[in-house]
Amino acid sequence: MSAPAKIAALKKPVVAALIIFVVTLAADQITKQWAYHTLVNEEFHALTDAHPACTSPDAELDRARLVYRTAAPIEVVPHMFNFRYVENCANAFGMLQKVPAKVRFPLLLVISFLACIVIPYMFVKTPSDHRFMLYALPFVLGGALGNLLDRMIYRFVIDFVDWYVVLGGKEYHWPTFNIADVAIVIGIGLMILQMLPGGRKNTPADSAKEADAPPKKTPGNA
Repeated sequence: MSAPAKIAALKKPVVAALIIFVVTLAADQITKQWAYHTLVNEEFHALTDAHPACTSPDAELDRARLVYRTAAPIEVVPHMFNFRYVENCANAFGMLQKVPAKVRFPLLLVISFLACIVIPYMFVKTPSDHRFMLYALPFVLGGALGNLLDRMIYRFVIDFVDWYVVLGGKEYHWPTFNIADVAIVIGIGLMILQMLPGGRKNTPADSAKEADAPPKKTPGNA
């Protein structure tokens, strides 16, 4: 088989990438809507207009008190895992929490928009043999778009997965997260695998060059 034919035989997993992206985005948005309508009581929905979210530090504190007062968490695994509604005005795992809202909100929107533009471009430019990277990008894109939709609709991201441990009678919680965050972490993990030794195999062109190269001389066949 010629080198061009071998290159053509290795195609990008476009259909698989689309499926990963669509499933990730759908799972993220469906579970967030479930959390929004299930993990807080009716009082919360009746008072949301009177308690705006993510507009100032005082407003964020007031809104957090409303969420806490109206919370209806679900215990999944005792002393380990709950579903608990949280409104995240910052980015993944609560980072940028201390940045002023008037700066943080447009900054996060711009970052999310850029991610949704750059990631498809990266998929197009990624070589076909970089399989880990090609599967990583749709996970990251689905997660980034899922959180972007939240910010555009609510000004915050809905988190609801609450992992924690109890040590010495005190609870230690991992920052609450969502399906979009999980997808982004999976994508980053696949990208790291791509960078590890052996993550990138020879391209068909490389293999063809090696096959066409003359054999190396050794002392025994000189």
